[in-house]
Amino acid sequence: MRVYAVWIPMIQSDFEMTVGRATKYLPDERVSHFWDRDKELAKAYSQRLRLSDEQPAWDMYMVYDRDAEWNDAPPMPTYWMTKLDLEQGHPFNGEELATEINKIRAQPKK
Repeated sequence: MRVYAVWIPMIQSDFEMTVGRATKYLPDERVSHFWDRDKELAKAYSQRLRLSDEQPAWDMYMVYDRDAEWNDAPPMPTYWMTKLDLEQGHPFNGEELATEINKIRAQPKK
């Protein structure tokens, strides 16, 4: 399993030097942390998830199956949750997220 945490500036106190402090919330060595200063990935996911133009994709938790491939645009997640009040996706629930991850981890490797 791999985890990618992409940090973007969404509030006034969000800037690259604060990411180091934020990484303590995801201290596992399987987590790779990235800084997206210009919100390019957030914009790409907003399009992929069909969010409004004014709604960048942030505070999202996305799960992919083993065959997901990143090309010019990010792939559609197998399952996704958000802490935002959106019509799309599922409201964040840690137990439900773990269940979805475990479903994919249980799939046989190809």
